[in-house]
Amino acid sequence: MKARTIETLFILSCVLIMSLLSGCAASGGTDPAADLQSGGSPESSHILVAYFSATGHTAPIAEYAAEILGADLYEIIAEEPYTEADLAYYTGGRCDQEQDDPSVRPAISGTVENMERYDIILIGHPIWHGQAPRIISTFLESYDFNGKTLVTFCTSASSGLGSSARNLYGLVPESVKWLESRRFPIGAAKEQVYEWLEGIGLTVAVEKGMKIQVTVNDQTRTATLTDNASAAAFYELLLNGPVTVEMHDYGSFEKVGPLGTNIVRSDEDITTAPGDIILYLGNQVTIYYDVNRWDFTLLGRIDGATGENMREFLGKGNPSVTFSLPE
Repeated sequence: MKARTIETLFILSCVLIMSLLSGCAASGGTDPAADLQSGGSPESSHILVAYFSATGHTAPIAEYAAEILGADLYEIIAEEPYTEADLAYYTGGRCDQEQDDPSVRPAISGTVENMERYDIILIGHPIWHGQAPRIISTFLESYDFNGKTLVTFCTSASSGLGSSARNLYGLVPESVKWLESRRFPIGAAKEQVYEWLEGIGLTVAVEKGMKIQVTVNDQTRTATLTDNASAAAFYELLLNGPVTVEMHDYGSFEKVGPLGTNIVRSDEDITTAPGDIILYLGNQVTIYYDVNRWDFTLLGRIDGATGENMREFLGKGNPSVTFSLPE
């Protein structure tokens, strides 16, 4: 891989999403991570990221969140689009008038299909005069959020979060569980979004020392995952069942093959060692039996690996390598 050219990205996350029980009280509710550990699965939990972005600053944060969580994305669009003049502060224009009147409900163009299928809804918006735009109130009053989990995030150049989130609580049933909101500066990075989502329990990181199995022919060895977002994504993939990769030799130092899907990358400058399990370009997996150096993502390392036993384990030719979780 020495000659390969790759693009370095920020560390992202990936996601193991929890299953929430219906009817969580606003003061209580279930712990997403606890639900997952007790048998929840990504298939039984559906997440929506809905956002309003009049000037385009909130949209990237919403897109990052949807990508990290594997969520659906919905843009809240005003039926009457906001013009530059509408958005000019302290001119007595449309934005000023709406924010001065808590009863205003700007109409939304379009609706969310099958809102009932979503357990968790993230709602993004800019801060206008210290509060969420009134169109967010329209959105909250347009659907039945009974028993769901909601969380807001906002963007602003200077304004803080303030009471903007709390002032929305009264617009939905008391059974709604609210998670901690977050204000992002304009131009915030994906890593910042991931850290917030991790902090409120919407992602589950791989714990240090977590094991997987690697099987070639009838030989199985254990491997220890590293603790990055990519390893979490790989672990999530294996929750759905074993993954078999058809590998071939490359460069006389590794076996490599297509993963069959893309997972998030956490690339860094790595000098590989025998037994390293590496993610390359987000969609290929390699197992090293010798040394190489490049920007890769380390997923884990086969336990007790040496150059000699990795050559023997992987064999000559093109092995079928199966990754799975321990029984």
